Amino acid sequence: MTALTLLLAALATARLTRLVTRDRITQAPREWALRRLPDGHLLAYLLMCDWCVSVYMGAATATAWWAWGDHRAFVAAAAALAFSHTTGWLATREESS
Repeated sequence: MTALTLLLAALATARLTRLVTRDRITQAPREWALRRLPDGHLLAYLLMCDWCVSVYMGAATATAWWAWGDHRAFVAAAAALAFSHTTGWLATREESS
């Protein structure tokens, strides 16, 4: 397990968090879950909160990194998510310039 795989895992966590909380591709399942919860329910907040979801995604990614950090499949998946997150972040910076 290298510092590079740890960095990839951290960026993958950021991408997964955004995927769960904000991306359009997960909008339908997110809205489905929110419709089934009463207004103001704590689980609704936890589903939409970037900071909250990042704890769960971080725990899952850290566990995967610890178990399979040196495995090529883990590195490839983490790199793909990290590249996606970085590209999206850079694209939003270009749009605002």
